[in-house]
Amino acid sequence: MKTYLKITLTLLSFSLVLTACNKKEWDEYYGRPDGLGDPIYQQLQAKGNFTHILALVDKAGYKEILSTQGWWTFFAPNDAAFDLFYKEQNLDDSKVTDSLARSIVKYSLLFNGYRKDQLSTFQSGANNEAGAGLAFKRRTAYYDWVQKATSGSKQIIATNRNATYRRTNSLTTTVVNVSMYVDGDNNFKYIPYFTDDYFAGNGLGAADYQTFYPGSTYTGFNVASANVIEKDLAAENGVIHILDKVILPLKSLDQYLSSGAEYSEFKKLLDSLSFLTPNAYLTNRNAVQSGSLDSVYAKAYNGQLAFSPNNESYQVPGSIAFAATNSQRNSWTLLAPNNNAMNEYRRKLLAKYKNSFSNAPASLLIDFINSHMWADAVWPSTFQTKTNYQDEAATVTLDNAVDKKVLSNGIFYGLNKAHNANVFRSLYGIPYLDPAYYMTFMGYQDPSTAIKETLIQPNVKYAVFIMPDAVLSAAGWRYNEGSAGTSATPWGYKSATASSYSHSATYRDIIQRMLKTGIALSPNGEFDDLSGEGMIESFNGEYIKYKNNKIQTSGNVDAGTWLNITSTDRSAINGPAYIVDGLLSYSEKNVGQHIENLAATYPDSYGSFYWFLKSSNVYNANSKAITGINSGPDYNYTVFVPTNQAITEAIKAGLLPGNVNTGALPAAAPTSSKDMDLVRKFILYHIINGATVVPDGKKSDNYLTLLQTESGDNTMMEVTNIKNNMVITDRRGRQASVVMGTSNQLSSRTVIHSLNTYLNYNQ
Repeated sequence: MKTYLKITLTLLSFSLVLTACNKKEWDEYYGRPDGLGDPIYQQLQAKGNFTHILALVDKAGYKEILSTQGWWTFFAPNDAAFDLFYKEQNLDDSKVTDSLARSIVKYSLLFNGYRKDQLSTFQSGANNEAGAGLAFKRRTAYYDWVQKATSGSKQIIATNRNATYRRTNSLTTTVVNVSMYVDGDNNFKYIPYFTDDYFAGNGLGAADYQTFYPGSTYTGFNVASANVIEKDLAAENGVIHILDKVILPLKSLDQYLSSGAEYSEFKKLLDSLSFLTPNAYLTNRNAVQSGSLDSVYAKAYNGQLAFSPNNESYQVPGSIAFAATNSQRNSWTLLAPNNNAMNEYRRKLLAKYKNSFSNAPASLLIDFINSHMWADAVWPSTFQTKTNYQDEAATVTLDNAVDKKVLSNGIFYGLNKAHNANVFRSLYGIPYLDPAYYMTFMGYQDPSTAIKETLIQPNVKYAVFIMPDAVLSAAGWRYNEGSAGTSATPWGYKSATASSYSHSATYRDIIQRMLKTGIALSPNGEFDDLSGEGMIESFNGEYIKYKNNKIQTSGNVDAGTWLNITSTDRSAINGPAYIVDGLLSYSEKNVGQHIENLAATYPDSYGSFYWFLKSSNVYNANSKAITGINSGPDYNYTVFVPTNQAITEAIKAGLLPGNVNTGALPAAAPTSSKDMDLVRKFILYHIINGATVVPDGKKSDNYLTLLQTESGDNTMMEVTNIKNNMVITDRRGRQASVVMGTSNQLSSRTVIHSLNTYLNYNQ
């Protein structure tokens, strides 16, 4: 027992020595550093010129917090700042309400302590700093709570995430908005600051600051409109920066629009895209705080918009992913036309919809609002270079921005002129803004056609041919979303003898092909005038023939008709829209049928070639199909047909069977394998595989033909293209020219030309 006690006392003595030694090392490493200032509250109290802000701290209930705990950044206005503020607001400490005190104190308070050099550093994650010069905002301790709706009696709160949307049916445009509000996220407001590190890193200057704060001076460290007159005061529980102005919580974009009567027209449109979602968590929390048993609703905006302007936290548009620190460096920007600008633009934009968005397609309002939304911070010096959510530069200038504000969740420009979106000012806008062309618009906006992306480019010239709804309806077509289903599309067709419409993907494909046929690239305004004669290549590789303001497609050729251009709309920035009185139909006949028809119409140009074609083993006399020429949207061809005289010369050259002395055609269809092979080679070599080429001066290249050599190699011909003079060079270097008077004949995804001589397939 004595031995045990002795050992125990020895160990205890050693432990006490060791503990004393460890405490010394602990204090040296973890103890309060020498020179560290008192807590934030005590430091400001000791300075003596912060009586007003400390009075508000007391009233707000934050004395203990700023005296003892936490790790904060405090933007502290001195007494001189409050004297100015009180004079402007006709207040004093006693008149400041608890609510105002809390808002001033909490909006001046940042989570975590930041020196000036740290404030411009973007935090990509917890304790992960991405570098200086990237950030200009930080989250404050202030947030708005439940409020009464501006109209009605509902209790609402701003959303803290952008809404999303989903289609009710993959074949329709009907959408349902989904609230993404996250319970427990208080939607804290952000405070902006402007440091020389951020300005240098983003190519900004003093003018960028003073545009928003014309009464303030940029010093290299400003917080909103205030100057930082003393920085980086180290405290036990954070960092203090002294301000020369009192900063009230900034409004969000949504709140600022609501507060300005001059934007009421734009705000009405925006609010028509909002929706309320009841929230049990918020309702219970509000009941505890206020005693109210009323339901609380989260207010969000249509998920098709770039962002919800009441969401304080930045979120990449179109993404449900969220990173809290993104708001440090990213910002929304909203351009809002004032009422005069809004009414003027509405009259122009909606002239054919009785000046009302409610009469127009629902997407039109979405596009209008989105065209005024930027998913980026647009500074005055970047006003003309940053692109909006629709990837277009502003059509207004900074001079049109008569109201400029940096707000809690974004930058705001109030305009005296509306931005004119590409979807409205381009050729895409012609059917979009006219209900008489609704079916054409529905075809254009279908993502599978890629027409919208093509036509909204303001600097690329096009010409379009539009079939009015009256023309399409008279021909048996309709667009009806109510008829869409898992195996049907909104596109329907009813023949003259049918009693009801039939909806299927086949009809959709037919309409889309006709619509694509009506779109043509028009470099330098080439097709601004159709009073002459020529060929126009369409969006889908087919051709339109025009002559004296009339046009013809391959389907019109079959019908023996020309379409009249009944009117021309030249209001689009990138080309004319020609309104036609018939369908831009296409031929469903095989190429052989058209060559047969041409042989009857122009016997001297096509007769002999057709004789060999119908006698060959590459021709189906029943279907009129030529071996190697396929149907479908991925196939295009050019057929060169030597004249009768040229065929005579080919016979004499031994390239075709017949009388080599006179060049006369055989008395009967060739039957020997040798002669049949000559005919096969001759015909297939005169057909370009994979491209349509006309003498318009555009396509000059080496092209594959349908003929392959005995070893399976492809054969080629060279096309030299000058407008109205196209020359083809064969494998032997011989040249043939297109005969203009009998060429440019339309077939299904094929153009047929007459040649003044034959092409030699031998190398």
